[in-house]
Amino acid sequence: MATKLIPGIPKTECVWVKHITTNGDIFYTTSKENDRSTYFLYKIVDGKAVKLGKNKSPVALEEKYIK
Repeated sequence: MATKLIPGIPKTECVWVKHITTNGDIFYTTSKENDRSTYFLYKIVDGKAVKLGKNKSPVALEEKYIK
């Protein structure tokens, strides 16, 4: 799955979900292109993605970091 490059997210990762909270925070859920055993969650800070965490479950990441 090809995605537009997002500063801070390695090009070896595929973006699966973009989350926008009610207060305007933007988060991306990613995984390695050919390996969905681990997911990563990024938050856009000053125009760049900052990795918040990783987990085998994307839902666990969302519940922990997205308020």
